[in-house]
Amino acid sequence: MNIKPIIVKSYLESLTEESELNKIFPILLTSLSFEILSKPTENKGLNEYGKDIVAVGKDEDGIKKCFYFELKGGEDRHVTKTTFYKEYGIKQSLTESKYVNFSTSYQNFEKLPKKIVLVHNGVISGKIREVYEGFVLQEFPQNGDIQYQRWGISHLTTLFTNSLFGAYLLTDQNSIKIFNKVLINLNASDTISEDFIRLIDDLFKKNEWKVYKGKLPRKWTLLFETLKLIAFIIYTEAKEYNNLDIAKRYLTHLVINYWHWILKNKLEEHSKIIKYFNNVLNFYLSILTEYFLRTLEIARIKDGLSSESSGRYEQIGYTKRTFEYLEYLTFLLNIDLSKPEVNKTELNNILSSVINSNSVSFRPLIDINSIPIINILNIYLNLNKKQSAINYLQIVLNYIINGKEKYNRIPDANNSYENVIRFTITGEKSVYYSDSTSPLLAVLVEYTAILNLEEDYNRVRKFIIENEIDLGIFTPHHGKNSISKHLIENTEDDLEEQLFSNPRFNDGYQRDIRLYNNFNEDMNFEQFKFDYQKRINEFEYEYRTDKAGYPFLRNLAHIYFKTPYFPDKWRSVE
Repeated sequence: MNIKPIIVKSYLESLTEESELNKIFPILLTSLSFEILSKPTENKGLNEYGKDIVAVGKDEDGIKKCFYFELKGGEDRHVTKTTFYKEYGIKQSLTESKYVNFSTSYQNFEKLPKKIVLVHNGVISGKIREVYEGFVLQEFPQNGDIQYQRWGISHLTTLFTNSLFGAYLLTDQNSIKIFNKVLINLNASDTISEDFIRLIDDLFKKNEWKVYKGKLPRKWTLLFETLKLIAFIIYTEAKEYNNLDIAKRYLTHLVINYWHWILKNKLEEHSKIIKYFNNVLNFYLSILTEYFLRTLEIARIKDGLSSESSGRYEQIGYTKRTFEYLEYLTFLLNIDLSKPEVNKTELNNILSSVINSNSVSFRPLIDINSIPIINILNIYLNLNKKQSAINYLQIVLNYIINGKEKYNRIPDANNSYENVIRFTITGEKSVYYSDSTSPLLAVLVEYTAILNLEEDYNRVRKFIIENEIDLGIFTPHHGKNSISKHLIENTEDDLEEQLFSNPRFNDGYQRDIRLYNNFNEDMNFEQFKFDYQKRINEFEYEYRTDKAGYPFLRNLAHIYFKTPYFPDKWRSVE
């Protein structure tokens, strides 16, 4: 059984006029080789006169025509007495589209035959059918100058199935099954399904990129439009579950893999490719914005990110949930911070209110919690809120020290919440619980130098020495000043290509952070700062991602793959 039309029909029936239908329909027209002259989003706030979309393309008879598409979705998706007669309804829109001309510089536009198309993802009610048919015969007679056609749910299903889904995404039964499983299991867990990972991987590997002159081949245009379509479908399905976290998770994977493909094929300066990528990226960022607009009000009340229904593990779950929330919140705030028109006061209030309302924001349980911690410190420093950065660092250090003194634990360097849960319940550490080394503490002790905190340095140094904790910071071999480039194992992928694809990236070395002079002499604060200054430029790298204008994407890769930040992330902060 070919379930493709069933999937497509179900998807189309859920679309609304103002957002979904207006966004997805142009993608179909592009796949049909139409030249789009005007879209609904371009006319927002203006009177469109029955011309939601104006396009030029070949009709079913092979003749090139000018098309005026009038879109009706959501509550207006069915042709009923109400939708037909109401103000700005079907009758008024179709009449205006007939009598009001569209101005454009498109060559010979006025000489093209005109066709008006009513596009609606619904059906015609029997009570209005006779009136509707009479209206069409009167306004658009067979021998008239302007042709008319209605594209309802059945016709749209056929077009989307054959010309968009069928053209690229669902080209065989296996792809159909994978896509169907993705949709069915979207809400099955709080992870990304293996089916979705395989689907995206297969799409990118379907064809090999070559250097093309002029217009991109159709197969690539369809791929990029398909990726946009996938993003949109995931978003609409997530809204059906009232759970935008689904869209956040799945589209993060899509964006990361999309950018990796661009880097791998050296296309970060290809304007046409970047234009397609921006469509998906901007849509993703709009979803993140919507996600936080929905959740910030709750997150900013006392213990707002806690959950009463999580049971005995909530003391761990609350911390895990909070740090993951802060990862993406700080990711988005960092993007806002780079905009010249940003309201820094508001940005500071958002960050501080979430942190202060959820006390576990200061309590890392695993080492990779360093990502939001570093983000928070850097944001405060970039906001010229040095005292806020100092306060946050001091409280984090207090939690780590008190955790060791009271519960005999420091954040697990193996980054396993399961290890932490087991230790919390049984009091016994798994053999996989690693607390003899702490990359997190290595970073934090360097922040004492950045923030000039002698007292805190002395306190944390004493704690580290007494508990025999090794300090090391992962440093890639790829730095421009590196003397270990000959040790790079993966010579086929550069640093960024690995960053955006390898969850176990380890092409580097552990840089020991010394707290002694000559192995056994105490290193005072001034000596430590001097030592720190010598290694500030130890790792520097010219990122292609930054040059292309997307430095924030590197943050997203670190978040997604749980890869610790490279030392240039904080050593470059002044």
